[in-house]
Order: sequence, then structure tokens, then C-alpha cells
Amino acid sequence: MPLARSLAVASLVMLPLAAQAENLYALDAGSLARFFENEGAEVERTTDNVGDPKLRVDYYGSEFSVYYYGCDNNRNCDAVQFFSGYQTDGSVRLSKVNEWNMQNRFARSYISEEGSARIEMDIFMGQDGISADDFARQVSIWSRAMKDFEEFIGW
Repeated sequence: MPLARSLAVASLVMLPLAAQAENLYALDAGSLARFFENEGAEVERTTDNVGDPKLRVDYYGSEFSVYYYGCDNNRNCDAVQFFSGYQTDGSVRLSKVNEWNMQNRFARSYISEEGSARIEMDIFMGQDGISADDFARQVSIWSRAMKDFEEFIGW
């Protein structure tokens, strides 16, 4: 009986560690969708123009897309990109976007061929994924960058 009790205590101690060790993966498109849904976001699961997974996310009033990259036959992806575009009809000049890029580290912006201002941020997740806490930090960095960019371009 002492061995059984020791094992029971050990399993209770290890339970929080196991919960912390659960990673999120680009390999499984549903992994990130579930993360955002658990955070209270509205998520639409769809695919991009080549058939790779894509999410449309409404995260606390901020709408953006999550594109999947490094995919093998539209599955088993190893990276994602957060993306948001703003129809500015050419009102945001390239020099302003260049200023943004010089002052910001993680997200980058550009002007599309149609004259829209865009911002994006890549996250390499690899085969082993990243922890939910680290992914949440990435989402926080992205959310802040997106809001700052919107203010910067006068959105």
C-alpha cells in the first residue's frame, strides 16, 4: 500500500507539469483554433488559395487571419503567420511604412499592389510546437503591434 500511495502522490505532483507541457502545433490546424476559442475568440476555420489551413480570428475586437506555412500537401505545417490588411486606397505612403518597420521588431508592414496597408508576423512552431504560454505571448505581441499599426496609419 505505501507504494500505491507514493505513486498516487507522484501522479498528482506531475499533473500540473503535464498540463504545462502541452504544446500547440501548426501540424494540427485545430490546435491553434482551439487555443483561440478557449481564449473567447470567434474562429472560422477555412483554407487559403492553395488549400493550406487558414483561420479567421476575432480576438477581443481585433480581426486577423492566421495563415499556415511549411505544409506538406496542405497538412503537417511548421509555421504560421498572423496577418491583417487595411484598405487605405494608397493614403499610407511607403515612407511611412518604412518608418514603421525601422521602429518595430517583430511585426512587419508593407503596401500591397492595390495600395492597402498590411501587417504580418511569422511564428515558426516546428515539429515539436510551442507552449501555450509562449504562444499566448506571441499573440499579445501581435495584438499590440496590430493596434499600434492601426494608430500609426490613422485607421
